[in-house]
Amino acid sequence: MEKKEELEKEINELTNKLRDEKPAVYEHLMESPQTIPNDQNEESDDFIKSLKEYKEQLEQLLNKDKI
Repeated sequence: MEKKEELEKEINELTNKLRDEKPAVYEHLMESPQTIPNDQNEESDDFIKSLKEYKEQLEQLLNKDKI
C-alpha cells in the first residue's frame, strides 16, 4: 500500500507542476484509464506498474523541450 500511496502523491505533484508550467499541455491531459483503480486491481502488481508508467509519461511531458 505504501508504494501505491507514494506513486499517487508523486503523480499529483507532477500533475500540479504540469498545470503550472505547461497549461496548454495540461488542458489536454486525460487520466490514463489504466490508473483508475477498481476494487479488483487497486493493489495488484499490474496497477502499480500502470501508476509507474503514468508517472514516467508525466515526467516526459514536463521534460520535453528542456535541454
